[in-house]
Amino acid sequence: MIPEQEYPIEYKDKKQKPTGKYFQEALSDFMYDAASGRAIRHLCDTGYTAAQIMQRLDYPTPFSKIQRTITRHLKENGVLLEQLPLADSDFQTIRLKPMQPETLFSFLAEQVRQNEEENAYMACPFGAALQQSDYAVHKPFSVLTTREREYLESLTWEPHTLYHRLNRRMLEIGVQIAGSCGQIRFYFVTDKICYETSQ
Repeated sequence: MIPEQEYPIEYKDKKQKPTGKYFQEALSDFMYDAASGRAIRHLCDTGYTAAQIMQRLDYPTPFSKIQRTITRHLKENGVLLEQLPLADSDFQTIRLKPMQPETLFSFLAEQVRQNEEENAYMACPFGAALQQSDYAVHKPFSVLTTREREYLESLTWEPHTLYHRLNRRMLEIGVQIAGSCGQIRFYFVTDKICYETSQ
């Protein structure tokens, strides 16, 4: 029988030393990913909101954890960006005259087609506002359908502006918010143009 030996690990910083809590959290994350993570990412890719995903999961998962998984997944896939690939100063800003939602939708859809979806983004400065309960702050979102609002609530928004790829869902949401509150910025990376709506 071979005697057990311990091999001590020297940590330069004692704070780096893993604790029981560290391993518990790592195990919990692994179990969560095995039980729910892949399913959440798949359902997100097929268009489900966090609320819809929560109803479909076999394994009970907190709403906030679903939100974090969706947000991380969209960031990893370039759908949600912390910053645009180009500096704001690299874009020519064109202020659009007020137009009917249908006209704005058609105009922006054509820009997306010309630039390709991977190069079209909408600025989302309203993230922090969605987490407040003040009616005045939420008024621009009252024009959205329940499903559209649920989609925005599926993400963990940050106090600073994030940029969402201008896929069909976000294009519909952006046009409605622009019609309600006025100023929304749409960025087209290939053409280096930013269209800013006004009311």
